[in-house]
Amino acid sequence: QGNAAFKSGDYPAAIGHYTSAIIADNKDPTFPLNRAAAYLKLGKNEDAERDCSTVLGLSAKNAKAYFRRGQARLGLEKYAEAQAGRFLLIPPDMDAPSTSVTSERSPLTLFAFTRKWESAKSDDDRWCLLSQIPPSSLPYLFQTSLEPSLLVSMLATFLHVLRSPNANQQVKEDVKQYMSSLSRVPRFNFVLMLLSRSEKDTARQVWSEVGGGTWDGL
Repeated sequence: QGNAAFKSGDYPAAIGHYTSAIIADNKDPTFPLNRAAAYLKLGKNEDAERDCSTVLGLSAKNAKAYFRRGQARLGLEKYAEAQAGRFLLIPPDMDAPSTSVTSERSPLTLFAFTRKWESAKSDDDRWCLLSQIPPSSLPYLFQTSLEPSLLVSMLATFLHVLRSPNANQQVKEDVKQYMSSLSRVPRFNFVLMLLSRSEKDTARQVWSEVGGGTWDGL
């Protein structure tokens, strides 16, 4: 009922349903996590921050809780706290060997992401790493620190997975979402200006492959 109310845009009703669920089972982190999302929709950032902290008390590596708490703290103008908590968590790949770039259970800061990205041995490994990160999180992850070389490498990875034999419509949609989120990274247009003509051509090819029309700045 809470999820149905949320999807219909009735956030106060959703909060009521999630509250009832929390009262019935206060050990399930899903309920306060969902209530936090509803609170954010209503601009109730203090309530959202509190619920996310509750979630992290129950599930210390819950990436969505960190992300939503960061959103709430930005809304509260707690910039230092939002920055301090600005990281994502990559869950372990249960089918991968222990040396996989996705197998570590550590927080993913921009520094850690860049290190993992550069240590990946193939575009498939890089795609596996990136696919653990919600597209909407990229602006928070990169802030004003996106480097042209990293963007170029990401574009090459996108083109690789789009043209692989296993590519399907879901892959295209995922890449499109990442491309859209990248365009919202602060200073993105400036970074785009620094690319060479051939690198911009790669970006155009990726955007064309996903049916996205034109990309701002290209």
